[in-house]
Amino acid sequence: MKGIRPRLVGTILVAGWALAAWISMTSGTLLNWPDFVHLDYGFPLTFAVHTLNTIAGPVDKWSVDPGALSVDLSFWFVGLAIISVGSIYYVDRVVRTREREAPSQR
Repeated sequence: MKGIRPRLVGTILVAGWALAAWISMTSGTLLNWPDFVHLDYGFPLTFAVHTLNTIAGPVDKWSVDPGALSVDLSFWFVGLAIISVGSIYYVDRVVRTREREAPSQR
């Protein structure tokens, strides 16, 4: 990868993963059934449901599943750790390869 600094690649990967985690935790999916309108939050697991309308009329009810929230957060944080360690390993490998290829100018 000529022209791109290895640390920049790692930073972009970590920032991209963090952005994806933030979007997945804060954006909701609107499900509009005839008698049940609600927003689901969370990916890969739905950890919160905001009910807007039922057959009985409009409501404003939140249902949060702490177990699903903890699994969801674990998924994103473990993924972030793997991406971080992988990018550090990649940067170290690229730097060592460049040092071997170019003789030191002392």
